[in-house]
Amino acid sequence: MTQKRNDLGYLGEEFQYRLTHEFMENHTFFEDLNCIVDQNMFTDPNLKVFIGVMKNYYNTNGVVPSYEMMDVELRNTSHSEKELETFVAVLEKVRNTKEDGSERIMELAEKFFRQQNIVKTANEILKVASNGDINEYEKCVNLLNDAMTKGVHNDFGECVFDHIDEVLSDDYREPIPTGIDKIDETLEGGLAKGELGVIIAPSGIGKSSLTTAMASHAALSGKKVLQIIFEDRIKQIQRKHIGRLANIEAKDLSKKENIDKVREVIAKYEADGKLQNNLRIVKFPSGEKTARQIKSFIQKLSNSGFKPDLVIIDYFECLAHEPDKDSSNEFEKEGKTMRFFEAMVGELNIALWIPSQGTKDSINLELITMDKIGGSVKKAQIAHIILSIARTVEDISNNKATIAILKNRAGASGKIFNNVGFNNGTCRITTDNVDESDSLFELQKKKEDNRALVAAEIFKSTREGKK
Repeated sequence: MTQKRNDLGYLGEEFQYRLTHEFMENHTFFEDLNCIVDQNMFTDPNLKVFIGVMKNYYNTNGVVPSYEMMDVELRNTSHSEKELETFVAVLEKVRNTKEDGSERIMELAEKFFRQQNIVKTANEILKVASNGDINEYEKCVNLLNDAMTKGVHNDFGECVFDHIDEVLSDDYREPIPTGIDKIDETLEGGLAKGELGVIIAPSGIGKSSLTTAMASHAALSGKKVLQIIFEDRIKQIQRKHIGRLANIEAKDLSKKENIDKVREVIAKYEADGKLQNNLRIVKFPSGEKTARQIKSFIQKLSNSGFKPDLVIIDYFECLAHEPDKDSSNEFEKEGKTMRFFEAMVGELNIALWIPSQGTKDSINLELITMDKIGGSVKKAQIAHIILSIARTVEDISNNKATIAILKNRAGASGKIFNNVGFNNGTCRITTDNVDESDSLFELQKKKEDNRALVAAEIFKSTREGKK
């Protein structure tokens, strides 16, 4: 016998829970399909109620409900303690459903609901056309065209003057400052929501120190920050933050002569509450999390009530890439991962900084340029903003660095800041006394002039010594 496929039963209960999980986690997916999703296509009676409540909330309020709001709505729907317990258990099961295979779940669901809608429309067309009235032809065509487009995500672009007040408003970008004055000035306020920033630096130069400083400043400024790490331990990052606040190197925080001051600083900032309430540090195993899994985690965190404005992923090479049957090329996979992040920052309305390792020949350079990014060049092509950190052995001993703005879609690029104060131990990064250049050519010219000046001084001193 041919299996009937007029409801979701043929795909099993597990599929139905995974689909409901996708509806809750991927708001765009639910919004696109809402008009053709029929809760009666679910064979689990509890999921029928769940989807019905979800659709009603969306149609009434215009937004997809969070898990917290679904809890409220399901409690309001229940008529007994037993029913309430059942709904709460269903909500938790949906929340904790496995995330693998999400693309396939969405693909099957879209095909199913669109096909069911076409079948429904076909029956309407047969009913309209059954009397043979040719005047009903246009109506039949419109019904068919409508059925073919429902549930499809379309973006046909906008005209130049659409939403003109929003376009001309001062806050067309929502930048999140790094806390490093010259960098923020060049980036027109910082990295904005919807933008992807890449930091290029060799291993051990201070990528984690820079991103920790950025995270701390943003959180203290009132922004919600998610700091994702792979190789450091959480305690190490906590010590970096505390060291920055106390202006004491992280390795020295527990020393007897410092501990009283450290505890005093902690008490002050705990009372303020901003850093404690606005910053989350999360560690994942290196090489095990894909960009898609990172996105799912951010969505879950947002649904729990902590919606990040800024996300830091430290660092790109610690990510796993999605399996790709069409390519075994690692560079292609890196490009697709970066492209996924580019789409994600817009969809989730977040700013994302992601450091990337420089090539091995970028170690000990005075300036790191775009060609020194490791792996796929697409990381540089896709990013909205790219800055690099260069530190020679002498720079490290003097707590100095050279930071360059290599790419900047928000404004001028090519800015180079030499002699940046860069203390790895305290995560204090300052541009108060930098030597600023507008291009690599200008920087090289300054260095040549400086070398010539030094040579002249040496020659002069030598001549005077001989007299």
